Amino acid sequence: MSQGMSIRMRFSYRRRGVTSGALASRLALALGCLFFTSVKADVVVQSSGKRIEGVSISSAKWDQVLFKQGKNTVKLDGDKVASIQRESAYLQPARSSLASGNYQKALSILDKLDGRGLKGWQAAELQYLKGKIYLESGESAKADTAFDLFVKTNRESKDYWLPHAIYGRGQAALNLGRGSSAQQHFKGLAPYGPTWVLRAKLGEAQGLFLAKKYVDARTKFQEVANSRKAPAALKVDALIGRIEVIASQKQYDKAIADLEKNFFSTNAQVVDYGKARARASYLMGFSYKNLPGKENLEKAEIWLLKTAVLFRQHKSIYKDSCSALADVYKQLGRSERATEWGKRAKG
Repeated sequence: MSQGMSIRMRFSYRRRGVTSGALASRLALALGCLFFTSVKADVVVQSSGKRIEGVSISSAKWDQVLFKQGKNTVKLDGDKVASIQRESAYLQPARSSLASGNYQKALSILDKLDGRGLKGWQAAELQYLKGKIYLESGESAKADTAFDLFVKTNRESKDYWLPHAIYGRGQAALNLGRGSSAQQHFKGLAPYGPTWVLRAKLGEAQGLFLAKKYVDARTKFQEVANSRKAPAALKVDALIGRIEVIASQKQYDKAIADLEKNFFSTNAQVVDYGKARARASYLMGFSYKNLPGKENLEKAEIWLLKTAVLFRQHKSIYKDSCSALADVYKQLGRSERATEWGKRAKG
């Protein structure tokens, strides 16, 4: 493994000119906005991955989501709901900017909305989105502050996003190297239901990974991935986490085989075009890069270029891909390309 290229797990769920870069950005934007598209009604996504569109949410608490579907009133346990989106002309532009990785624009929109006097669930979601944007953009300290304010403000109202914000604090603490603090936040998820207990276990696995306790981390990731109660998205995160551990243990051939099986074969178990697939694509390139031989370096080049072009909106993965590409080109003796991608990694 080359110096400075050890894998770093990013937790935490841009822009170029015209020509092929712009085309790739538009493709990434389209993929990233599968959920955060402009809607004419509310949307409920169940833990199973089932998406229920065209509904009207009447109440959304962390323990129960109530909505009208046609003439019927549907009641779901909050633990069984992976995400919701309520129609809002105010918040939708910020949601879309977040989904496309345009964090500065998203924050600018929310800052302007702060003075509009939003109330109720819109005011609560605005605060939650700020924390989410800071977390995704790598500003973990600001994310922790925003999530902390959200939790203090909305605990009594039992707002739907409350456990999400607590989990976000755990993720931010991990990114800041505060392992014990992160575990306290994850343990605080126990009252919110079985799914959140599994998410807490995922967070524990992430902490073990960062502490380089690879055997224990791999076991925890596997437990979540194998759980029948785990939602599809959670299983994917656990699966990716386990493969990252395998790559960190320098078992590159096994990492590639697992990625092929679960993400890139015709019978792949996971069909995901978001951050999980971006990480999987990066890991393919990373693993090939660390295998001997020019042929493997050339395979690494293809995978890392694909990742950098298609998943530019995921800032940390994009930078890791650029750094890895710089190392690939250095090993191939292509110094100009190595310098070019090295600059992109730092940009």
